[in-house]
Amino acid sequence: METHDDLLQPTLGRHDSPATSIHSARTGYVVSFFGGPLAGATIALVNAYRLKRLRVDWPLGVLAAAVTVFPMWWWFRGGGRWLIAQLGPGAQGLFMRALGLGFFALVYAWHRQYYRNMALFGLNPPSSWAVAVAAVIAGLGVTYVLGVVFS
Repeated sequence: METHDDLLQPTLGRHDSPATSIHSARTGYVVSFFGGPLAGATIALVNAYRLKRLRVDWPLGVLAAAVTVFPMWWWFRGGGRWLIAQLGPGAQGLFMRALGLGFFALVYAWHRQYYRNMALFGLNPPSSWAVAVAAVIAGLGVTYVLGVVFS
């Protein structure tokens, strides 16, 4: 039987550990916007590792790879001609940013409970600069390499 004290226990980590803070939603948003789905998945998986849920959240990495590789393949096989005709030469960048933001929306929905709990407990997110910069550079690098391979 649960007592009333059980209701006051933190829910952000394991049940026997104190509440865990994760990287903020703003970090995930900015990283996904500039680095694409792979960079957003990096932040999401780092958050999953901090929450000790990597066994549950690993499909986010596979989904990010699929959401990056297949559209890049489609783009370089002539699928982006209509977009280039409508938006101009910067259409590929806009396309990848839109994919990144769409992926962020999925990750936010997936981890929404943990972001809310952090706000409820007043937890400050950890410093995200190093992880964010590394994720953006890696995401852009992989996107560039895929562009070279598929073109």
